[in-house]
Amino acid sequence: DITLVAVTVGEDGVIDDCVIDAIQSKVNFDAAGQLITDLSTPVASKNERGDDYGMWKASSIGKEWNEQAQAIADYVVGKTIDQVTGIAVTEDGKAADADLAASVTISIGAFQTLVDKAA
Repeated sequence: DITLVAVTVGEDGVIDDCVIDAIQSKVNFDAAGQLITDLSTPVASKNERGDDYGMWKASSIGKEWNEQAQAIADYVVGKTIDQVTGIAVTEDGKAADADLAASVTISIGAFQTLVDKAA
């Protein structure tokens, strides 16, 4: 699994833009342990998969993964890295702020770290 974060930061240290995506590849094996997945098959990112990813079915807010990733990406625009790393999270890494949690129920702790590293 790979999580991708790209940010642009202005000279004032404020985030101008942010993109968050992830790739979750799966391969299958038969009972004998032989690889049966065609490794030349393209693997779509979670943003590319959109509604086909299927998280919206289990989401308490009815939002797909890509919608939630976009919501946190939009949330960090206009903030400094210190503000992003300072976003309060629960013990399981989810947004503690009620307004943010209304649009993002996936864990954001890793996104905060990756935004910091990308900047």
